[in-house]
Amino acid sequence: MNSSDRNPIYGTWIGGFLGHSILIPLWTLSPIPLIAALIMTFQGGLWTVLGLLTLLVFGAISIARFPYSPKVVKFFYDVDLTRYYRKCELRGPNLGKMAKEKTLFMFHPHGVLASGFVVNGCWGRHFNALTAEKDLDEPRNTGTVFLIARNLREYAPLFKVLCDLSGRLESATRGNILKLMGKGRNLAIIPGGFEDATFHTRGKERTMMRPRKGLIKYALQHGYRVTPIYTFGESETYHTFTGLLKERLALNKYSIPGVLFFGWWKLPIFPRVDSEVLSFVGPPLQLPTLPEPSPADVDEWHGKYLQALTDLLTRTRRRRASPTPSSRSGDAPGDRCG
Repeated sequence: MNSSDRNPIYGTWIGGFLGHSILIPLWTLSPIPLIAALIMTFQGGLWTVLGLLTLLVFGAISIARFPYSPKVVKFFYDVDLTRYYRKCELRGPNLGKMAKEKTLFMFHPHGVLASGFVVNGCWGRHFNALTAEKDLDEPRNTGTVFLIARNLREYAPLFKVLCDLSGRLESATRGNILKLMGKGRNLAIIPGGFEDATFHTRGKERTMMRPRKGLIKYALQHGYRVTPIYTFGESETYHTFTGLLKERLALNKYSIPGVLFFGWWKLPIFPRVDSEVLSFVGPPLQLPTLPEPSPADVDEWHGKYLQALTDLLTRTRRRRASPTPSSRSGDAPGDRCG
């Protein structure tokens, strides 16, 4: 009998809500404890002592490395984050082509919460079963490594603890990417990053990819497959403020997401529960091994990836618009792959 049989909330909407209740505050509210500790240090007396102690604890957490715990990952598998939404799953005819090594999975778009990457990818039992020889293995995780912004991974103390325990969330730095590719590990990343989040507009499918050539260069150096994954419905999870785009994009240069959002009316920092978050997996694009790729090589294969992503969007749009039992209505106007 597995854990899902023992605990009645596992695999239910309540379980999915519980999982989101852990992840979302750790992410969206991660700077608040640090800011509060800094403020306390200037209040004098006992407040100053408490503030300094809190800063010392956070400093120790930032330096320490907590051991990988498969039980933490299994908990999120069991509560099943996908149950929070009306529908949330991996889709497409290419699921069987998802390799277990030397593949770079590129998730589009970021959206606000990055539900496709987070729910259907990182904490998704289905994705990890397809991309790992042995998921939840010990003594260390050997499955797909999910790459996220360094300031979130390393400098948000409470979120860092979760990342350490997961064994699968690492900083998206050049050094990490090259080290992991050197070992042939599967990697997953949202190439659009914070710019994707800043561009987020409810009901419009758009992603930022044209300037993102560094990842293609690294993939060429190691002969990786690059697999596009596009999440339809990511754009439906939140309403966002769309003004002051230039100013909000400027914040991205400092690794600050320039997005103001409102999701579920009962808990606005949570995504809308009526969303359908469907992550469609495209066919893998096999890159040659070029230890020293020229700028022309990078441009060529970057262009091929953009075409593969565009083809995935086109095919998926047609499939979703067709009157089949599993299909949904066509996409909102304003679709863009830039």
